[in-house]
Amino acid sequence: MRRCKKLTICFVLMNTQAGYVEPVVHGLQEIEEVKEVYPVTGGIDIIVKVEGQDVETIAKTILAKIHSIDGVSRTETHIVVPL
Repeated sequence: MRRCKKLTICFVLMNTQAGYVEPVVHGLQEIEEVKEVYPVTGGIDIIVKVEGQDVETIAKTILAKIHSIDGVSRTETHIVVPL
């Protein structure tokens, strides 16, 4: 029986600078590890689903790729915990 390695999944809550939601969404859509992007109303601007092989991969994606998008002002990462 072949076993598949489970991916690590997280949701990133993001704030952008005023007027930057749309360009940030487009930048996020270009990142391979980003699987879903939702602009939302309320205290945050965007919710992002990120998948990676492990927490280290996700951390690198957030720090090197997501934080480098012009207009990103803050991120808060929530890692999915398998039960």
